[in-house]
Amino acid sequence: MSNDPFRLRNDKLGQKVVAAMKKRFFDAYYVGTKEEALEMALKLIPEGDSVSWGGAMSAVEIGLTKALHAGNYRVVDRDPLEGEARNEAMRQALLCDSYVMSSNAISEDGCLVNIDRVGNRVAAMCFGPKNVVIIAGVNKIAPTVQDAIVRARNYAAPVNAQRFPGKTG
Repeated sequence: MSNDPFRLRNDKLGQKVVAAMKKRFFDAYYVGTKEEALEMALKLIPEGDSVSWGGAMSAVEIGLTKALHAGNYRVVDRDPLEGEARNEAMRQALLCDSYVMSSNAISEDGCLVNIDRVGNRVAAMCFGPKNVVIIAGVNKIAPTVQDAIVRARNYAAPVNAQRFPGKTG
């Protein structure tokens, strides 16, 4: 463990959220680096699985989407597609063995908060894929559920609205 005060803070906060999520019956893990996050994610996704994701910048940032394309997986990738082909890939993602996503925010007591334009991440999280892997940095952690909702509405949703063209409401 590092003596860096930011790393120490993140480590403590990460472990607190992991404990809270386990109380909510999630399998949860905290790792301190992008490299460890990639390694953990690949351990959680069985080789040979069909796998997809929903706009998960966290997965892109740790190199997971690239690793899935390079590995022994059947990838359903909506990212290079447009129009109805993209929509069909998003529907097929709900039938995948494993689904990778992030959350807009997570409260310190382990509640996930998501706002989706089309609902693909929320749908996959609730029903469909056998295995859902949520990758989220400590930047997504908010003290309370109310704070997590504020983060999702006032930060994550506007940023995502700029990433994905089209009407938002």
